[in-house]
Amino acid sequence: MRKVVITLETDLMSNLVPNSFFEAIEYIEGKAILKVNLEIGVKIAVCDIKTNPGFTLEDIEFPDEWAILDVLKKTDNIYTILLKTEYRNGMKFQQLYNEEYFKKIRNLLEMDIIFDLPFILTEKKLVLAFSVNNEVLKEFLDAISILGDIKNISFQPAAFSDYTILSCLTERQREVITVAKKSGYYDVPRKVNAEELSKKLGVSRATITEHLRKAEQRIIKNILAGY
Repeated sequence: MRKVVITLETDLMSNLVPNSFFEAIEYIEGKAILKVNLEIGVKIAVCDIKTNPGFTLEDIEFPDEWAILDVLKKTDNIYTILLKTEYRNGMKFQQLYNEEYFKKIRNLLEMDIIFDLPFILTEKKLVLAFSVNNEVLKEFLDAISILGDIKNISFQPAAFSDYTILSCLTERQREVITVAKKSGYYDVPRKVNAEELSKKLGVSRATITEHLRKAEQRIIKNILAGY
C-alpha cells in the first residue's frame, strides 16, 4: 500500500458551497479524520479554517450539509473545529452533475482506498491524500482526474500514527497529558498522583487537574463523535 498526495486545480468546490464561502475563508486544512461512513454519507474531522482579513468564523456561510460540532481552538484568524458533513438526502454531486459524472465519483469513493492527510481546500486548489493498494493505483489515478487537472503527484510509504487524535488538544494540554502518561499517572495503580505531577511540571495541582480534565474531555468527545 502506498500513500498518494495529489494537488488538483479545480473549481469543483465552488459549485458545492455558497457563493460567499470563499470570500470569507483562505483555506480549510484537515488535521484528523475521525469517522467516515460512505454508506450513509457522514464524515467527521478536525479541521483548521483560516479566515480572510476582516472575517470571523461567524461570517462564513457553510453548506447546509456541514455542521460545526465544536470550536476546539482559535489562534489569530485560524479556527480549529470539529466538523461534520452529512449527505443523507443525496450528495450534491448528484444534484449538480449528470448521472455519468456522479457514477464516476461514486466508483472513485468505493475503491479500496483509505482517506489520509493532508487535505487542503482553497477556492481553486484541492490537495488530497489517500493510501491505496498498488493493484488499483493506476485505476485510482485515472479516476481521480475527474475532479480536476492534476498539477502534482507525490508517492510516500503508507504510515499510520496512533497519536493523530492529540491534534484536537492545545499545545499545553498535549504536553501535560503526555507527561502524565509517561509518568504513570494513568497506570493502575497510579505511579504518580496529581500533586506529584504538578511539582514535576512546576504548576499548581488545580492547574494540572484542569488541563487533564479538559484534555480527557476533548479526546473522549472526538473518539465518540457521532454517537
